[in-house]
Amino acid sequence: MTAARAAREPQQDRSRETVERILEAAEQEIGSRGLAAAGTRAIAARAGLSVGALYRFFPDKDAIVEALTRRYLADLTPAYAATVADVAPGADLARVVATLVRQAAELQLAHPGYYRLTEELPPEDGDSPAHQVRESVVDLFVGALRSAGVGSTEETELRRAVGLCVETVRHTLVRAPVDPDGRGAVVEELARMVAAYVQARFTS
Repeated sequence: MTAARAAREPQQDRSRETVERILEAAEQEIGSRGLAAAGTRAIAARAGLSVGALYRFFPDKDAIVEALTRRYLADLTPAYAATVADVAPGADLARVVATLVRQAAELQLAHPGYYRLTEELPPEDGDSPAHQVRESVVDLFVGALRSAGVGSTEETELRRAVGLCVETVRHTLVRAPVDPDGRGAVVEELARMVAAYVQARFTS
């Protein structure tokens, strides 16, 4: 019995490694070509696998997209939650917002495929991965603003404004330059722009 368990563990490790290879390949393929053009054959080839091997883990591209969504949320939630937890009442809104924008930029670099995916799938589709992630980001952003003292604004109004900020950041980052200097300049301008909007919108 012990020998049987020991024999299964390496197989499970290899399976996890293969899944990660597929997801990394999908990130790169979707990031460079977009969702529509990123087929399972190209993803399998980039992962160094046959299409049949890919299908043993994912029945189709939709399943890969769902797995990318879960992985993205697993990275996104702790990063933003930690920022929200550190926001004290009366905190500088501009600084809070700038921090959130910079975190979004770091996540976009780590997950180029997901950002391209959210560009192509309409966020209004309640069942889409884009909608799931967008709502999670809006929840965390709203939490940060509430913690900083934006308490009197009605929830629907606040979420509408935050949603606009999220969409602005997402679209800008997808098209940001890839060179570090150009990208850094865009991120800082984006942080200033969104912070100025939030301050003007929610402080008297």
